[in-house]
Parts: sequence; structure tokens; C-alpha cells
Amino acid sequence: MINFIIYEDEEYFCNLYENVIHKFMGSSDDQYKIFKFSEYNEELLSFIRNLTGQNVYVFDIEVKGKSGLDLAREIRTFKKTMNDQIIIATAHQDLVQNAFHRKILMVDFISKFDLLEERLLLCFREIYGIFNSNKYLSYKQDSEIIRIPYNDILFIEKDKSDECLYIETVNEKFKYKGNMAKIENILKEDKRFFKCHRSCIVNTFKITKINGSIPEIYFENKFTNCLSRDKRKELEEMCLLSLNDNVLGDLYEY
Repeated sequence: MINFIIYEDEEYFCNLYENVIHKFMGSSDDQYKIFKFSEYNEELLSFIRNLTGQNVYVFDIEVKGKSGLDLAREIRTFKKTMNDQIIIATAHQDLVQNAFHRKILMVDFISKFDLLEERLLLCFREIYGIFNSNKYLSYKQDSEIIRIPYNDILFIEKDKSDECLYIETVNEKFKYKGNMAKIENILKEDKRFFKCHRSCIVNTFKITKINGSIPEIYFENKFTNCLSRDKRKELEEMCLLSLNDNVLGDLYEY
């Protein structure tokens, strides 16, 4: 269960955050709940103290009773786990972000007036990766047990010559003697993975560039040319949600 806690006293932004959450979670089988608070009180603090599961906090910096920044600091006195991730939204673009990042271990400090929806979606994808960073793809190969962290996987591709699958990571290449349908079923609940071709599954978090004219999908030091025409648009949309500032505007070549 993923809990989204919105702390915002402006109805427009509260509704916007809620819509973005529904958009993000809509393609997932994960269960989630949204809780909205418009002012600070003991009920809110007690609610947060008793939260279990995985929690995402979206706080405005100016809220009646206590600022979102102060509430975040308070939360960090009793919740310091990877299961509690904080995002601060503000209309004040001149605040120094890095200091706040270090003090309250937040995911991001975003402006309400600069690509808010896009950056919020990016934060959610980053948090989803954090929540699932301890997942492994485990299988038995001959006499060996192989465990590959999901976060290390770049793509999984079928080899036409020997009918096996190969799992590509940044530094290694693993052979998998099962079929594509089996591994697709294993990975289907993790929304970072996408089947972009009948012979290929990619980790969308690891894509650095898509060349739409060849077509080819590039990763840190490897690439695949398995990209179906009818899957390209959907893959592009998924990648746009996981962009970081370094690749924004430089992802596509046509």
C-alpha cells in the first residue's frame, strides 16, 4: 500500500496533486490511498505518526498553522526510513534548495509555477524506484542461483540464434533459459519495465536516448534496436515522465 499525504490549503493545487497521483498510479496494480489536510493540528500529526507502509508526502511550504517545511522537519524526528519520502512545493523560487535537501532528506523542492505536473510525476517515479530498489530478479540457471537487482537491469532481449533470453546490465550479461512470457509475468507489476517489442523488455528508468528513425534505444553504455512502431509512442510518454534535467530536451532523435 502506498499512502499519499497532501498538506495544502489551496483547493486548486490540492486537486492538481490528486489528479497527478491518479494519473501516475493508474497504470499500476499497486494499491494506494490519498489523504488531504489543509491545516496543521494534532489529528494530522497523530495520523502521520501511525502511518505504516510506504508513504509519499506532498507539502506546500505555506499552510495555516505550520509550514510544510516545518512539518517535514518534525516528521524527520520520528520517521527516517526509506518508506517515507517528502516533496515540498512552493511559490518561492528563490529559496536555497540544497540546504533543505540535506536537512530533511526530501526527494525534491519544486516550484508551483515551473512545470509542476511534470516535475511531480518525475518525483513519483523516483520515489517508486526507491520503494522498489530492494527487488531482485531471481532464477536458477543450471546449478547456479542468480539474483539481479531490478535497478541494475537495462533491458532483456531474446537472442534469435539460440532462442534464449539475455539480461543486460551495465557491467554484465546474464543468460536466461526461460521464455519471454514467463519473465514478463514476473516483472509486470513493476512499472519501470515496459515490453517495447515482442522480443524485448526495457527498464524505462535507465533509458538515456531514443532514436526514432532507426529505431534504437540507448542506455548508459549499451543499446537495443528492438522497438516496435506501435509501442514507440507509449514508450516515449513513459520516458518523458522519468526525465531528469540532464536529458530533458535531448532524449529523442529523428
